[in-house]
Amino acid sequence: MNKSLSIVIPAYNESKRILRTLNDIDSYITKISGSNLFKVIVVNDGSRDNTNEVVNNWIKNISKNKNCFSVISYEINRGKGYAVREAFKDISTELVLYTDADGASPIEEIEKLLPWIDQGHDVVVGSRVLKDEVTKVKMSFKRRFIGFSFHLILATLNLATIRDTQCGFKLYKKNVAEKLASLQKCFNYTFDVEHLYLAKRLGYKIKEVGVNWYHVEDSKVSMLRDSIKMFLEVLKVRFIYQYNIKEF
Repeated sequence: MNKSLSIVIPAYNESKRILRTLNDIDSYITKISGSNLFKVIVVNDGSRDNTNEVVNNWIKNISKNKNCFSVISYEINRGKGYAVREAFKDISTELVLYTDADGASPIEEIEKLLPWIDQGHDVVVGSRVLKDEVTKVKMSFKRRFIGFSFHLILATLNLATIRDTQCGFKLYKKNVAEKLASLQKCFNYTFDVEHLYLAKRLGYKIKEVGVNWYHVEDSKVSMLRDSIKMFLEVLKVRFIYQYNIKEF
């Protein structure tokens, strides 16, 4: 690890799952002696539970690398994309990774993404679809079904250049993250699609890389609800850029 890295963790009602993720990241920072290279930003996206208190208490009383961790918190739930944008607007490190609060992709998987930045890519996308003999993906049927359906929707709308747009493990160069955040108009599920669409449109180099991913219990995924929601959100992306809508 030779570049400074911000890790952004959007969190909505994650008090039961986020501590394992924070402990894993804390241990990783200690393992590679990289406390001067890391910033970890938890964005409490208007949680109705005690996510904010749980995270702040963990930072104060448990973390071995307290100075690396911080919390952005606001009272109204505005969506995962909004939470990521809030953190992306003011990045002080060379790179930024956004990862899900459940830690489905272990933080060590960052080591599969970093070499592609060194090779000139601007965005490196962790993928649950691209697999090899060492990559392991343990995913429920409903997640596979939703992912397959979502990819078909993207292909139909000519927005699918990446096989797994929704994996919550993506690495950006600082300037790219800030640029995408400044242009971002979608703040729910499909902000990933918008980011990748904009990155391609702006001429940034994108690489998709297979990562280990494990299903974490207490999933918030609903097959019917989320399939419909994703379809509507993709249509929103299409209309925004087809008709040059400034806000949606």
